[in-house]
Amino acid sequence: MAGPLRLRSTIAVAAVVVIVAAGLSVFFLTRGAEEAPALPKLGSASGAAKAGVLAVPLGRFGFDLLLKEAAASEDNVVISPASLHAALSMLLNGAREETAAELRRTLQVDDIDQAVLNQAWADLITAAQASKKTKLQIADSLWLRNGVEFKQDFLDLNRDYFAAELGGLADDPAAAAREINAWIEERTHGKIPKLFDSIDPLTLLTLVNTVYLKVSWEHFDPELTAPAPFTLTSGERVEADTMHAHLDAAVSLQQAFDAVLLPTDGPVDVWVIVPKGTETPESVASALRDQGTAGLYAQAVESKGDVALPKLSLEYEAKQLRPALQALGMRRAWSPDDAQLEGIADVKPLFVQGIRHKATLDMNEEGVEAAAATGIEVGTTGMPVDTFSINADRPFLVVLAESTSRVPLFMSLVRDPR
Repeated sequence: MAGPLRLRSTIAVAAVVVIVAAGLSVFFLTRGAEEAPALPKLGSASGAAKAGVLAVPLGRFGFDLLLKEAAASEDNVVISPASLHAALSMLLNGAREETAAELRRTLQVDDIDQAVLNQAWADLITAAQASKKTKLQIADSLWLRNGVEFKQDFLDLNRDYFAAELGGLADDPAAAAREINAWIEERTHGKIPKLFDSIDPLTLLTLVNTVYLKVSWEHFDPELTAPAPFTLTSGERVEADTMHAHLDAAVSLQQAFDAVLLPTDGPVDVWVIVPKGTETPESVASALRDQGTAGLYAQAVESKGDVALPKLSLEYEAKQLRPALQALGMRRAWSPDDAQLEGIADVKPLFVQGIRHKATLDMNEEGVEAAAATGIEVGTTGMPVDTFSINADRPFLVVLAESTSRVPLFMSLVRDPR
């Protein structure tokens, strides 16, 4: 776990990467990063509410993946379902037949038409950047190898709905990585300075998505922060620096858990969910899975009360997400013989080689800061209450959601806040 970071009242969500590789190369336009991310050609600045069609699918996908990762790790887990979902949604624009069907099941969008899915992302990306008060930016880019003829429909869909900028892959593997890393670092305002060491010579396309968010809050007085007991999963009691607040907030006090929504000065809600009795974060996540974040909002009522929340400085890295995503339904995409990605280019075979995901989450009295990076490599052979008191003094869940669409941006299962 990394040491505590000095925060500047921010939440930062960053970088998803999809790599597509093959034994051919391609020529295409190179374009540098701009000061502000491009906007989707077909997005709407008032479309955040319509983008709410993503809330339930992303909630299910996020809780499913959080539980898979938690089962494989004894540490704190932090993931960005929005980052992974956006990247895989863009990849879905190039998937066909059973491979596309499996991706749709994994992403929990079986009942959403592809055009509606693309439009929802376009509206969310556009609406995210509409606020002048705070900074919320979602950016995409396609990095293309000289000589490969990409399908125009694939390029157009990702440019029109995801505002994907176009860049050229340098022939030198290290130079290509440096250029993409520089773009990511700029788009994430320094939160993700390096994602790649090198780009494989067989890579024909690197698809990059970044999300950056900066907000603050004023709930917690630093003078009230003090060490307080925290009970680990093992039953051991330790001391954790804990923040305290008395505030008006939306709460959901259920038989299995207590949850409080901590608003920020921007379009992000922070849900803190503390299990009750013999319940665990895993059992609560399973119970919340079907309705996702929508269930939290539906059960919430306004009240006045107290919150005790440990300061957090968490890091999580999953170098191989293949077993988790296979268990969620994404199977054919990993196979050189079975993957159907011909919607990207007429190159055989194209298949997913591996996925890496890294995320950080920091909370203090001034705000929250979070970052994520995901790499997907595709290659070839060649109830009402009067008051409340919520004390996160045992393992708990944290969910960061976009406040209008209620799309979950980040999820964390906190086992040890130290």
